[in-house]
Amino acid sequence: MQLVKIWTIILLGIGYQTAAQSPPPSNLPPATPGVFTAQASIIIDAPIETAWEVLLDFPSYPEWNPFVRSQVVTNTLFIPLADQTPHESLRLIIQAQIPPLPLPVDADTPPNLLHSQTSYENITTIDASSHRAAWRQIMIPGAVLNAERWQALSPVAGGGTYYEAREVFSGPVGYVVETLFAEGLQAGFEAQAVAFKARVEGLIY
Repeated sequence: MQLVKIWTIILLGIGYQTAAQSPPPSNLPPATPGVFTAQASIIIDAPIETAWEVLLDFPSYPEWNPFVRSQVVTNTLFIPLADQTPHESLRLIIQAQIPPLPLPVDADTPPNLLHSQTSYENITTIDASSHRAAWRQIMIPGAVLNAERWQALSPVAGGGTYYEAREVFSGPVGYVVETLFAEGLQAGFEAQAVAFKARVEGLIY
């Protein structure tokens, strides 16, 4: 019951905090044209470096992330690496819930097998100086489905952080993805943003 109360406060407080703190200009690269876009943003009351550490701590995702339940760094043969520090040109095996699981979640939260999806991706950007990270799906040739997920952090006046996430889906298969998954993907982006905020702020307070 206490967890429910905490999450209710977080969800109700998002609108107030966003209104009280104006987000800075976007730190995402210009969006490319596509069939549809899933995106989310949120202001976090915590330092940017703390948020950056949480964003790249993939082994901890099962403890808090209702959308991306597992994200494993691998070599180019998709063999998991002992060192899970992400670097450009390494690969990812991503287990996602589309739509996301109800909040809150932890490492013991069971998946909804009917909504479980696996994606194999290439890490395209890990830029600590600009606080940007991105990975692109490589299961399907880019000519028929191009999808690259960008996430970025920006400092907010007063010591906070502005989190942004965006993925543009393009190519012929993009229309299929839109029909089957657009609503669930958007819900996933939004749920991850809310959970990310709670996770980062929970390390500070």
